[in-house]
Amino acid sequence: MTENMENIKFPAWQLDASTPDEYHCCEMRRGREFLVRMMTGADPSLAIARFAKENNIRFGKVHATFMGGFQPCKYYVWIPDYKDPENWHREGVAVNTNLTMLTSIGGMIGERPLHDGSGKTEPFVAMHFVAGGGWDAPTITGHLVEGTLVKGCMQVFITELLDIDVLAPIDVVHDPEYGYPENFYYNTKQGKPQD
Repeated sequence: MTENMENIKFPAWQLDASTPDEYHCCEMRRGREFLVRMMTGADPSLAIARFAKENNIRFGKVHATFMGGFQPCKYYVWIPDYKDPENWHREGVAVNTNLTMLTSIGGMIGERPLHDGSGKTEPFVAMHFVAGGGWDAPTITGHLVEGTLVKGCMQVFITELLDIDVLAPIDVVHDPEYGYPENFYYNTKQGKPQD
């Protein structure tokens, strides 16, 4: 971090829960609905980001996949941080080169700032998946990353989400390399919260 985070007042949505039943929500409405198809050699993260950009989708959900597999499959998994055992959210890329059958995927399309100082944004796709099913491929799961390639045919539904905008984490304001996609959202018709 670029400065001491202990002296920063975080908004309620970014703090640990104060009670077991605490939650935060953002109401939105559905926009357009799409069925997106990708064939062998397509990278789902790149293809869906391109789709979002070309269709002017700022926010959306990726859901209800069917058909297809991955080869290779690249994904984030949590890994131990031996220097800081309290760092439970450290991630590293795992790679499975065996053919896997995709059984479930869910995620979202959001936006993140470009790191060129322009103040512009780009679509960002965050997806978690479950795959496996091959005789030599155990069930694997995690956060799908670029470099994963479709084998066969993969289709997903994409639902555009309207009336929402981003609340960037305080961490991102002070260190732009940290935090995405761990932002939250607010309903634009209700106005930005004064947290």
